[in-house]
Amino acid sequence: MVSSVCPCLSVPVSSCCAEQADSDGCPVELCAYSTKIRESIHLIRLGARAGLVSQLTHLEKKTVRRLYRQLCGKPSPPGQMPFTDAWYRENDLRMLHATLVWHVHQRLAPTGLGAARAVIDLFEAYSQLARKPLLDLTRAAFVPHLVSMGTWHERLCEFCGKNYLAPVESDASVCPGCRLYHRHRCLRCRSQLAPRPRGRRRATCSHCGINLEIGIQE
Repeated sequence: MVSSVCPCLSVPVSSCCAEQADSDGCPVELCAYSTKIRESIHLIRLGARAGLVSQLTHLEKKTVRRLYRQLCGKPSPPGQMPFTDAWYRENDLRMLHATLVWHVHQRLAPTGLGAARAVIDLFEAYSQLARKPLLDLTRAAFVPHLVSMGTWHERLCEFCGKNYLAPVESDASVCPGCRLYHRHRCLRCRSQLAPRPRGRRRATCSHCGINLEIGIQE
């Protein structure tokens, strides 16, 4: 019987986990376990709850809860991932950030990372790209699941020509970014729209006279 040696100790072996982005496949059990602990610490510091950390790293919940308490000085709040997309659909800005997360996920997906490492990289990349991130780690991690479950799909915006995420039952053809932009800019002449009285919709553009009521489908 040939004993396995962790390649992190600079001993040459046939399977080198040090060369892999995710070392879950290391033949040394304690090495793989230590990787999960490091990923758990990273996830907790990024704001993940113990339930989600356990789900991503496959560590026992008892172990993760104890780790969370030692790191944060308090018990982890209950809960894992959301179950619906209701929170995202409350406004266009949240859907815009969800689309950004999805594009980042598509860029990182071919790297073949493990579940925990993929979520870490996804959230850190999103946090760097978004000036003021709206999605916490839990909600960012749930975006790819909404697509894989068939709740959301990609659509092509008729204005900017970019792909964006939308609920499958939605018949809108404009991305949330363009909807936000055209709340302040005219659809035709791109002029800045005059402030509207509170509680009243703008009827026409003061520069070109276009009917703003029929400009963009919400």
